[in-house]
Amino acid sequence: MFMKTKILFLVFSLALLVTAHAQRSDFQVGLNYAYTAPTGGMKQYIRNGNGLVLSSYWTAPSQRISAGFEINWSNYGSDLSTQDYEFGDGTIAPMNIQVNNSFTNYMGTMRLYLLSKGYFRPYAELKAGYAKYTTKLLVLDPNDADSCEPVDSEILKVAGTMAYSAGGGIRIDIASMSKYGRPGRAFIDLSVNATQGGRVDYMNSDAPAQAQHHTTTRANDVEADFINTQTQVVHKHHVGYVYSSFVQSTDFRLGMSFTMGCGRQEAE
Repeated sequence: MFMKTKILFLVFSLALLVTAHAQRSDFQVGLNYAYTAPTGGMKQYIRNGNGLVLSSYWTAPSQRISAGFEINWSNYGSDLSTQDYEFGDGTIAPMNIQVNNSFTNYMGTMRLYLLSKGYFRPYAELKAGYAKYTTKLLVLDPNDADSCEPVDSEILKVAGTMAYSAGGGIRIDIASMSKYGRPGRAFIDLSVNATQGGRVDYMNSDAPAQAQHHTTTRANDVEADFINTQTQVVHKHHVGYVYSSFVQSTDFRLGMSFTMGCGRQEAE
């Protein structure tokens, strides 16, 4: 834990150092699709994750170092079932019970470009921050096509731990490939990162079949209580199991980033 804290402190300190020179640096924002493949013990309980990454970072005038922050939200499990629900007038109607499992990684990032110029610029990167795992239950009216107003909702479990990540990728300057484009303004970004973190407890309503052999059903079975606000009748519904493992995964990303401002002539 002490080593992870030192890594986190180092990453954020360097990020603040680069940010202090933001007026002389490029500021970029990015949006990526992320596919997360659990590894180690975590792959016994999570199949995969799919989500989005929002990032912002500053690139130093040398064009070799970038620092910033990112938020990675991904869904790793969901379940939809139907259960009878009793209304205030005594009628009973089937309601959709939806359970969503997701994680959100908040990371400080440092990136080192191996080339200062060019259309294709490979890089290595280091990240550190906090990984949060959340399970939410929604009671939905099947007659509400948009499901815009849940009958009830509840956060069933939230837990988190420190995490760090290392990897690399390549940034492609697509704006400079067009005679009408401005170099250093728009990029395609491809990357791969391996993430490690502390032990965390989390739920999964769509765990792999072998996960059932690694848990005690009675101890880890979770039943959610939701209440009809008119009748005060309590309904119980099985929503999944609680698992525990270290955070271990590899994520693959594809997306785009844009320079805010004038941009630099990178591809000379």
